[in-house]
Amino acid sequence: MSMPLIPARDTGGADTGGPVTDRLSYLVALLSALYAVLGVYWSLGGDAYPFAAVPPDGDKLSALSLLPERYGAGLVAVLGAIGVPAALATRLRGWSPASYRPLLVTAAVQAIVFGLLCTDVVLVVLAAYTLVVLGVPAFLLMLIVGAVRRTGTRVMLGAVAAAVVAVALGTGVFSGPAFRELADGLAGVPAKVGFRPLLVLGTFLLGTGWAVLGVRSYRTARDRCGSCGRPGASWISPATAARWGRRATIVAVLCPMPYALLRFTWLLPNPIGFSAEELDAEPGMKMFGLGLGAVAFCAGLVTLGLIRPWGEVWPRWVPVLAERPVPVKAAVIPGTTAALMLLVASPSIATLSGSGEDPDAAQTVLHLLIFPFPLWGAAVGLATAGYYVRRRARCTVCGRA
Repeated sequence: MSMPLIPARDTGGADTGGPVTDRLSYLVALLSALYAVLGVYWSLGGDAYPFAAVPPDGDKLSALSLLPERYGAGLVAVLGAIGVPAALATRLRGWSPASYRPLLVTAAVQAIVFGLLCTDVVLVVLAAYTLVVLGVPAFLLMLIVGAVRRTGTRVMLGAVAAAVVAVALGTGVFSGPAFRELADGLAGVPAKVGFRPLLVLGTFLLGTGWAVLGVRSYRTARDRCGSCGRPGASWISPATAARWGRRATIVAVLCPMPYALLRFTWLLPNPIGFSAEELDAEPGMKMFGLGLGAVAFCAGLVTLGLIRPWGEVWPRWVPVLAERPVPVKAAVIPGTTAALMLLVASPSIATLSGSGEDPDAAQTVLHLLIFPFPLWGAAVGLATAGYYVRRRARCTVCGRA
């Protein structure tokens, strides 16, 4: 596939992103080479192929699992091999718009296969588990540290403590056996999952890298700044982005609430999904499920910061950073990552919703209502984009505001 280099038009100072793009192209080329080698290894019958149906139930988590293993492994090997020179080609300058087309097609195919077809819901599951195990204690520690200095934080800490005590006394969920069962369950996770999550994470990073390279190349081909995309269309102006960003944010806030409410029913005499006797028999699972519900609920509340003043200035109860401006990247990076994870997990949700010997339509709709990953991911992405457009400063590459 030839990609002739000819003098490009005057781009008005536009650039493909400078050193950042150069570093990213090297990383994408390195990951492509790694998966090219792994693809050949899996094609020859090597073990630990991460895109097959997952035992013991044979769940097809990734869309690539719909292909026979030898075809899926071969596709990974071929695209990985093509990706090495293609990623390095993004470092070249002086391309005409027509010369970018083969590269843009390659980037799109790589992003779709590695980022969407290979990746599955395991990334969202691991992110949620990490937030329960590390995020909840970190939040409580932050409140304790902040309570030493600010009265408002003491009030919030007192409210959280009172809620925890009330739940503990009313339901007995925070018991010694529950913590022991939870610790034993978490300790056995690495042996159960093996290296599969790491291999899936690698495809997610590779697909994301290709998406970024593709977007920057597309911008440059359209005489726009490769770093910021300016000058953009009228619908990406700050005033317009504030309107559609607000609507997207409201949707993104509401999306995780059905799941959170379902988990909170585990505190009631008649919980949804399990009987009270089943949950009492597994106190560790019950406590962890409530933690997942709390994380989903807090994720919705945090998303609201994209359209509220405390999303631009740190609230008073946050220690050290209180009343300082929130860096744009502090919201954009986690928001974009969350949106991408939810979107790439959508094929898994669709596959799992339609699985089973006789899938019920009502059950499928309920499943998608509880796990609305396609809508949730799109809403978080648009909300984050609106926040970014409203708050971004003058571009350091092209100088446009």
